[in-house]
Amino acid sequence: MPPPETPPTKWPELSWPEVVDRAKKVIFRIVTPGGSGTGFVISRSKPREGGSIGYLLVTAWHVVSDLLPDATLHFISTDSETVCEALPGSYAIHRLGDDSFDTAVIFVQIRESIIAENELLPALPADSILPQGAELGWLGFPGITDGKLCFFSGRISGYLDAPPTYLIDGVAINGVSGGPALDSRAHIIGLVSAYIPNRVDKFTTLPGLMALMPIGAVRHWLEHHLQATVI
Repeated sequence: MPPPETPPTKWPELSWPEVVDRAKKVIFRIVTPGGSGTGFVISRSKPREGGSIGYLLVTAWHVVSDLLPDATLHFISTDSETVCEALPGSYAIHRLGDDSFDTAVIFVQIRESIIAENELLPALPADSILPQGAELGWLGFPGITDGKLCFFSGRISGYLDAPPTYLIDGVAINGVSGGPALDSRAHIIGLVSAYIPNRVDKFTTLPGLMALMPIGAVRHWLEHHLQATVI
């Protein structure tokens, strides 16, 4: 009798170009009156009566922390073909934790479908932490590229304990804040928060490390606050 076949992995390992191809469908440039950053859709609702769909985007808190109540947001897709205008009253922003977590979720009601449900990416379980040496890729819209999506990669160098933060051997350029970091199975691992430079003295700055906030806080909030199902 032949040995039993190994069941297929639900989330097979992919090449980085394949990960990018999947991820760019959920990534949007977030443009505010004062600047821009990166965000990604992690959940969407069924169409409501009247045709609107609710989307939940994740970004870094500092991308939206200075917004005034009457501010209009724009969400621009990676191919620039979808530009959604979120007027005051059509969106709500929630900060998760205090400033040190640098994590925010944006709930917005939009009439058009900007992403299909089957295009959403899985998120790492709330209690999972990747080991040192694990390779990650992340995406965002650097301010120096005029709104063009860019891909970066690096490895987990270490951790900061309060709050739990990944330290990544890689860069975070202005505009990439809030972008998703993913593993080779296109699981969302976290979001870009900041770049920590190595300041030797007031005249000399050397390459440093990127700070990456784990997605666990977002997943916990979705599952326990909204009772949402996360893939």
